[in-house]
Amino acid sequence: MSFGPIGMNSGMDINSMVSKIVDAERVPKQQRINNEQTKIDSSISAYGRLRESLDTMKNLMASFRQEKAFAARTVESTDEAVVSATATTEAIAGRYAIDVLQLAQSHKIASDVLPEDAKFGPGKLQVSLGDKKFSIDVQQNSNLIDIVRGINGSKSNPGVRAAVINDTAGPRLIVAANKSGQDNDISMTVDAQPGDALKQLEYKTLEQRVKDLERARAAAQDLLSPLNAAEQLIADKIAQRNIDAAKIVDQEIADASKQAAISADPNAAKEATPGNEMSSGATSAAAQAGIEANKYLKPEDRIPGWSPTASGTLLDSYWEPEPQLDAKAKEKMGDVPGWSNSASGTLTDSYVTPKEAQAKLDFEKARIEQGFVDQRASLKLRVASGELTPEQAKELERANLPKDEREYLDRIDKAQADLNAAQQSFDTYRGMTEVQSAQDAKVMLDGVAQLSSDNNIIEDAIDGVDLTLKGRTERGKPASEIDIEYDRQGVRDDIEQFVAAYNQFYQVSKELGGVDPTTGMAGPLSGDSIVRSADSRLKAVFSSRVEPAPEDLKTLTEFGITTTRQGNLEINYEMLDRQLNNNFNKLEDFFGGNQGFAKKVEDAIQGLTGVTGSIRSRERSLVERNYRMQDDQAALDRRMENLEKRTHAKFSAMQDATSKMQSQLAGMMNALG
Repeated sequence: MSFGPIGMNSGMDINSMVSKIVDAERVPKQQRINNEQTKIDSSISAYGRLRESLDTMKNLMASFRQEKAFAARTVESTDEAVVSATATTEAIAGRYAIDVLQLAQSHKIASDVLPEDAKFGPGKLQVSLGDKKFSIDVQQNSNLIDIVRGINGSKSNPGVRAAVINDTAGPRLIVAANKSGQDNDISMTVDAQPGDALKQLEYKTLEQRVKDLERARAAAQDLLSPLNAAEQLIADKIAQRNIDAAKIVDQEIADASKQAAISADPNAAKEATPGNEMSSGATSAAAQAGIEANKYLKPEDRIPGWSPTASGTLLDSYWEPEPQLDAKAKEKMGDVPGWSNSASGTLTDSYVTPKEAQAKLDFEKARIEQGFVDQRASLKLRVASGELTPEQAKELERANLPKDEREYLDRIDKAQADLNAAQQSFDTYRGMTEVQSAQDAKVMLDGVAQLSSDNNIIEDAIDGVDLTLKGRTERGKPASEIDIEYDRQGVRDDIEQFVAAYNQFYQVSKELGGVDPTTGMAGPLSGDSIVRSADSRLKAVFSSRVEPAPEDLKTLTEFGITTTRQGNLEINYEMLDRQLNNNFNKLEDFFGGNQGFAKKVEDAIQGLTGVTGSIRSRERSLVERNYRMQDDQAALDRRMENLEKRTHAKFSAMQDATSKMQSQLAGMMNALG
């Protein structure tokens, strides 16, 4: 007898028998779990579909409640190639004419054609964009690429980009601003040695160059025309010395002459002219004073040989004798005012006449003048010989001047130097030229208001309206127009979506909670009170009045929205359009606010789909049941596994016992022969 695998030699299929025994135990229990699981899953899915259809309506009502739908604006342009616009809820409906005078553009400058092997530096290049500046140091023998990298790589660069354009005649440097607008213009100044090629990268507009020249002239004029008395006095003294040095000496002579005249005759000096010569009136006064002095002398005191007996004829025939003077006194007699006999002594010896004083001052004047001439001549010779520079000679010449005069002259020299530099810069400008000017966008609104912006978007050009400029208005063509209107079509679409959302909910509720008349199959929520409750709540809101609304807009039927016999909602578009066109501003009183139609619909749906709503509660309950069914399934699987193991062990033991019996029987048969 042959022995096969376990269970085969006895003709028993243990695995098949064990499987049948376990299946017989599992099937009824598994079927119950499966049916329950299917029902739970179907219910969860059904509640989910119902909740989603209701939430769709609730979300549509949110925009109505917040009045967003009625605040929206539509904007249309008659020429989108020239101007377009967007409007916020603040925009006022109306029609506006937009005449685009110019578009905003950024500043761009270019150099002349430069040699390909041009070398720059050493020096400094200062670049400015509007009121922001940055500098780059140019090393000796730098090339054009080094300049470009220095500009673009500067950490302080506010928005200037440089590039090299390879012209057919040679390379050019192009510098452009990243920002548009007239306030974002580019300026480039160069600090380098005269003749350095870096000077060709300087950029100043003709207006700037003229302003620099006028500024230097104004500064020089301010110094030449001081505003205060102290500066005017200094300027007058310096001008008088520079025009005619002799005039300064004349003043000193005049002062000395006056002092001499005062020493000779204090009374006569009061009448002295600026030239220290006695006036005719002063001379007459002095002579008269001498006569008056003699008049009061007694005859016996002033007539020689006087006696009482000679008082007759002597008085008639007497004449005053000439004074007896020495040669020195006679020389001075004609120059001495108020001469008298009594003054013929010490006066003639010590008196300094105007002629003597004048001669003395003439000599002093000549000496001072000669000192100026000698000093200047000496300095000129030293400059000519190279011993001194003109600047050093000027400093030496000014060394003896008062401090305030020196400072004033230094200021004048600086102003003159600035003026010369500005004039030279104006006359010899070889820098960069303008390729594209920096300008703002300009718009004429309704032919009266001019608007501008540093870019091509003018924000709040009209309250709540932003204009986007795309092109200029062509000459001879009418201005473009933008039309701002209430978004009536948007509100119409929202109402249509709301009606469609309710109709979808109604169809879903019938499908889930009713019985299919064709197949007779009941929906997963058939007989569920939640479905009936949801529909009845919404229908109650649709038929209720909204008290804050106007009298002719109290109910949904005023918009032409009614319920059909089948339970759906339908729209009478004629009535709806009439309300949108005639009472658009009143619609928000019906839909919006905390007591409006939208809020009522939201509250009704929130009681169903909210966190504590009935649908949410039912879904949570089903989920918990689903967890319990999973636990039941796990317990069943464990029991069936244990059953399978026990049954298999029993059949295996039976198989072993049968095998032993067969073996013993075979041995006995062999022994009996």
